[in-house]
Amino acid sequence: MKLKYSILSLLVGLAAITFSSCSDDLGASIFDTSVKELDSTAVTYPLDKWLVDNFRKPYNMRFNYKFQDISSDMDYNLTPTSYDQSVTIAALCKYLWYDVYKGVVGEEFLKQYSPRIIQLIGSPAYNPTSGTMKLGTAEGGKKITLYNCENLDPNNIDQMNEFFFKTMHHEFSHILHQNISIPTDFALISNGLYNAASWQDTPDSMAISQGFTSPYASSQSREDWVETIANYITKDTISWNNMLNAANYAWEVAKDVPADYWYSLDALCKAGRANRDSVGYYVDVESKSDGKDATLKIVRKLIQRNGQYAATDDNGKIIYTKPSGATGRELILKKLDMVRTWLKKNFNYDLEAVRMGVQHRQYLSDDKGNFVFDAQGHFINNITYQRADGTTKLQELRKEILESK
Repeated sequence: MKLKYSILSLLVGLAAITFSSCSDDLGASIFDTSVKELDSTAVTYPLDKWLVDNFRKPYNMRFNYKFQDISSDMDYNLTPTSYDQSVTIAALCKYLWYDVYKGVVGEEFLKQYSPRIIQLIGSPAYNPTSGTMKLGTAEGGKKITLYNCENLDPNNIDQMNEFFFKTMHHEFSHILHQNISIPTDFALISNGLYNAASWQDTPDSMAISQGFTSPYASSQSREDWVETIANYITKDTISWNNMLNAANYAWEVAKDVPADYWYSLDALCKAGRANRDSVGYYVDVESKSDGKDATLKIVRKLIQRNGQYAATDDNGKIIYTKPSGATGRELILKKLDMVRTWLKKNFNYDLEAVRMGVQHRQYLSDDKGNFVFDAQGHFINNITYQRADGTTKLQELRKEILESK
């Protein structure tokens, strides 16, 4: 089963209930509104104390890592997040999310728009009917739930961005537009292209060529809005530019391609295969015969042809087709510009500064603020990079929590 990831925003309406009474004195609340004292002898005390000091006191926000049935979706079989993993996630939430917004937009912004509850769930929430996996929810601008927390791997920035950090910015962006509406013109940019019913069947490159930063962005306009923000913040410059380059072209899905033909062609020209097809050809096995691949489904750039064969330019390079009208690249950049302007106007939120704040915390940079690359030209994970003293940034962040008094 091919799994797609959804980040669902649940808009929860609150019903106002009016009670009539002969007296203005309603008496004491029947609910326990007191804040219980922390147990300093508990094994979890260091994290509990740190969460009070870093989330509850400054932002009036509750960070739940302990599993609560009433706070979880009963439609799924869910498991809690372990204490040790919760320490890591809490540290990274502050370092890569709250501290960045605090530094760029200010503490008052977070006090006003921060969710009141962040709930960690250890397991993912699978939907076998649609073949999707829920990564997070934002409920009525008050609560964000993050799933799959037990599988977060700090050594893999791409995985953390896809399954976690992008979800944080995605869901927080939902809270912002639940306070101030998205410009109506935004939905018109991709009018007629949204597909709420079967977005999960859209390959990455097909979505990108249509002007969406992800397949899920193609589900509806409000998801398109927040996916534009979240992808721009978390994608490094190389990945973002590769995506825009792919979005310059038209893509197609070729079915029933003979496997022998494709594999022999791939061996000659190295067309390239990718698990996420925004930067290469995506190849999926459709059928097998005698235990071997028989036919393939291939997502590829649409090429110009001279009859049966690919058309080439004067240098012998294949000529790829661009979409009629605006390219996906032009549409994505138009959406990004609209998002950037809206955030600045309504929240004094500098999207470029937030993005760079996140990027410089995710990836290693030198004393001058320039990113450092490895021998293969890739960004270096700043979270787990071993420094001269033998420690890592993650160890430093975790130590602050574990030694909380």
